Amino acid sequence: MKQVKQERSLRTRERILDAAAGEFAARGFAQTRLDDVVARTGMSKGALYGHFASKEALARAVLAHAEGAWLDLVAQAESPHLTPVEALRLLTVGLARQLHTDPRVRAGLRLATELPPSAGGRPAALGPIPGLMVEFAGQAHTDPHQGPEPDFEPRAAIVAQLMLTTVLGSQALPALRLDPRMQASIEDLWAVLAQALPVADSTCGA
Repeated sequence: MKQVKQERSLRTRERILDAAAGEFAARGFAQTRLDDVVARTGMSKGALYGHFASKEALARAVLAHAEGAWLDLVAQAESPHLTPVEALRLLTVGLARQLHTDPRVRAGLRLATELPPSAGGRPAALGPIPGLMVEFAGQAHTDPHQGPEPDFEPRAAIVAQLMLTTVLGSQALPALRLDPRMQASIEDLWAVLAQALPVADSTCGA
């Protein structure tokens, strides 16, 4: 019986988080009302408060999910078995997939810039992903025999920023975000943008 109650409580919590993510992603932290979250779940306000004491606590739980998803992606990209180009592709396409399929990640991206700073400061949107994209792009520009090209750092930053802008821009317009073909389009765009990297890689168009 105890296990049944725990499973029911977990399902309720997950429903609340999904409902909250939809509201936070659409309205932002300030404009989201707990009454609207409750309406999405079809449950009572008491059920919500049984899991989250405040709107901020609920928002931080959504953000924690997003941060975990970003760190999982980073861990995959930092595998020693990947080349810099492969790692950069994994971050670009993987982030696009997360934003397209996971409403909590979409909400977390917005909440990272809108939530009041906690005792540990304001969380960085996307965590270490933007910096790693620049790092991997820079490594892809590096000739192992001659060292980095003189202008590889600014070029790497431009390529990485363009890739990140493309991914985030696909989320800005609902018509694009909801298009089931968006994931394939992001992968096609990756293949085009990857041509700016001078190091050829067989996975660029994969």
